Amino acid sequence: MTEIQKIEQLFNELQQGECWIGLNMQQVLEGVTPEKAAAKFNPDGNSIWQLVNHISYWRKTVMIRLNGKDAYPSSEDFYIPPVQDTPSWKNTLADFNTVYLEFRNTIIAFDEAKLNQPSPKPGQTYYQLLMGCLQHDSYHMGQMVLLKKGDE
Repeated sequence: MTEIQKIEQLFNELQQGECWIGLNMQQVLEGVTPEKAAAKFNPDGNSIWQLVNHISYWRKTVMIRLNGKDAYPSSEDFYIPPVQDTPSWKNTLADFNTVYLEFRNTIIAFDEAKLNQPSPKPGQTYYQLLMGCLQHDSYHMGQMVLLKKGDE
């Protein structure tokens, strides 16, 4: 297995597979209602909905950087739609899965020989970029677990 395949496998396990930490994104988001997704338990904190969109935002950012640019997506970070109903939540989850598939394909297509080369972000290699994204996603998934349990 190549290094790129190993990295892709780690993201796949975090998203939908047998994740070392015991849960994956699909399991965490399973059964989350729009009301639960929009709920905040701290006025200065984020909701599950915002965290899902934040993870998508940064996966898009990483894709842009893997393609050689230090730029950001046009979407809004921590976005929550003005109407938080079932169709809107389903759209957010569908977009989250679409971004994941695009992200996965970008990783698979990335030239492994470039992993230890500097990324467009100063002071960071492409390998560090990908591992940082994996850490980022895991951290926010943990927040979502706590928010999901919030009032249980």
